[in-house]
Amino acid sequence: MTKSVGEKQKQRPGTRLIATGLVILALGLVLLVVNLTTPVTNYVAGMGMVTTQSPSAGAIILPIAGLLVAGIGFGRRVLSAIEK
Repeated sequence: MTKSVGEKQKQRPGTRLIATGLVILALGLVLLVVNLTTPVTNYVAGMGMVTTQSPSAGAIILPIAGLLVAGIGFGRRVLSAIEK
């Protein structure tokens, strides 16, 4: 079977989901590192200024969401390979 120059190859299912999930995962990990290295100073009544270093909810949820999306894409790719 020969391909012509202008013919497009059909993309496998889940390819875009895997790529999107890995990008979300990378952004989440960067956000997590930034949150863990940047101290936050808050005023607490009776104690004064208190410095904490804890990640935000978004920094925890974003890597988990990235893994979930990439996993769904990988699952779609595996299921499409089994069907053939």
